[in-house]
Amino acid sequence: MNNFTTIDFIVLIVYVLGIAFFGAFFGKNQKTTKDYFLGGRSIPWWAIGLSVMATQASAITFIGAPGWGYSGGLERINTYINVPLVMAFLMVTIVPFFYRTEVYTAYEYLERRFDAKTRSLTAGLFLVARGLATGVVLYAPALVLSVVTGWDVNVTIIIMAIIAVAYTVLGGISAVIWTDVIQMFVLWLGAALAIIKIISTMPDGFSGAMDIGAEAGLLQSLDFRFDLSVEYSIWAGVIGGFFMHAAYFGTDQSQIQRVLTSKSIKESKMSLIVSGLFIFPQMMLFLVIGIMLYAFYSQAGSPGVENLNELFPLFVVNNLPVGITGLIIAGVFAAAMSSLDSALNSLSAVSVRDFYAKFFKKDASEAHYLKASRWATIFWGLYATVFAFFAGNLGPVIEVVNEIGSYFYGALLGVFILAIFFRRANGTGAFAGVIAGMLAVWAVVTFADISFLYNNVVGAVVAVAVGYVVSLFGKAPVKEKLAGLVFGDTEPVQEELKRRQSEADKVKEIEEEKSMKKWPYILIGYFFVTLLILYIIQTTTM
Repeated sequence: MNNFTTIDFIVLIVYVLGIAFFGAFFGKNQKTTKDYFLGGRSIPWWAIGLSVMATQASAITFIGAPGWGYSGGLERINTYINVPLVMAFLMVTIVPFFYRTEVYTAYEYLERRFDAKTRSLTAGLFLVARGLATGVVLYAPALVLSVVTGWDVNVTIIIMAIIAVAYTVLGGISAVIWTDVIQMFVLWLGAALAIIKIISTMPDGFSGAMDIGAEAGLLQSLDFRFDLSVEYSIWAGVIGGFFMHAAYFGTDQSQIQRVLTSKSIKESKMSLIVSGLFIFPQMMLFLVIGIMLYAFYSQAGSPGVENLNELFPLFVVNNLPVGITGLIIAGVFAAAMSSLDSALNSLSAVSVRDFYAKFFKKDASEAHYLKASRWATIFWGLYATVFAFFAGNLGPVIEVVNEIGSYFYGALLGVFILAIFFRRANGTGAFAGVIAGMLAVWAVVTFADISFLYNNVVGAVVAVAVGYVVSLFGKAPVKEKLAGLVFGDTEPVQEELKRRQSEADKVKEIEEEKSMKKWPYILIGYFFVTLLILYIIQTTTM
């Protein structure tokens, strides 16, 4: 049914097993949960930044985004146009609080700021949301393997789960990040080779492919209609997408855990800058591949696929040279396993830190918690495997993940905004705000016709409003409990600066952090540059 040869199979098997053994290698020196979940806080910023990008360019993007571009062109870039603004926001708000308080999970911070019940509720919501999304993440590469080999997709789901869970159990967060770094370059190579192949087959090369895309309206991205039902308008992307990604990158443990592995606050911010600068062009790259595939098949005939998730893998298998095909498909697997392992590691971290060690087995040894963490990883691998069996009926995988998150992310972001910016907010108000935010999203989804991106805005705004009002009916938090946990609380910072003045290395660290102050403004400027680029593309191809 395709040109996936024995050589390609050999390349695939060697590459995937190599990545698996490479990831497992990092487990040999892990003695504590700090090593397992935070890599000993010794991961360099550039590796963290590439890891975050690799998750975005996972099998879900590699498979789903070209399908998006093929069917809708550049319109869905609006979902990601907000990322520079999000990173600027996180650099000055949420991330410094997490790092300074030295938490393992984002939800530990909420207990320090509010109470145990708020921590447990938000941690539980993360487990549900990320657990479901992980099933979709597992389904994506299993689909590729099924298309390539002709095996039943349920069989390939099980194969992928076994491989990914095995090295995640052994390697921890260090395996997650360093395998991401490798597969990031493999995916870029695959994208570049696919583009070169398409260009070489088109009579007028790249410009000819873009002309065909323009005639089909696929280069139109900026929809300025003030219509809440328009799924991917510029307003849905900038407003709704901002709330979605602020929650994803700032409160989702699978993302924030990477940032917490850095050596300093400065390096954690630098990793955010990498993502802020490069996630947008990376998504553009994969959407353009989809547009080029549209041009290719308009010349070569229908691709003959009902599921657009299969479009790009089939093109790779049937049109690229022997060996290169195997490497690219192997890169998809490596990407998928890296995305899967990051989710499994974060699910394990929250399960052990926020529930097991807090409610079931207090004051156990580090060796015990490390063993429990690995068993939790296995459990979540099984959970994701079961859900993956049903993921194929849900639609384009990249869209499904975002839609699942939209039910939870807004309320989660709302409670963190409440914690950081509203001194009067208390635990009872925060708890009520989260529940109200999710109920509001459910009501909007059920009774209103609006873009799912706005669900995140609704959830956050309602969570903040209800949380604050309910807090007014209860006791205000004591001032001592707020020290260092709310925005604008400069006194603890000033005391810390005085304490560090005698330590040369700490003084240098403080000065380095000050040098980062310009970057939020640079990212905001970069956002407007991306808007201008999209506007130029749109107006010159109409």
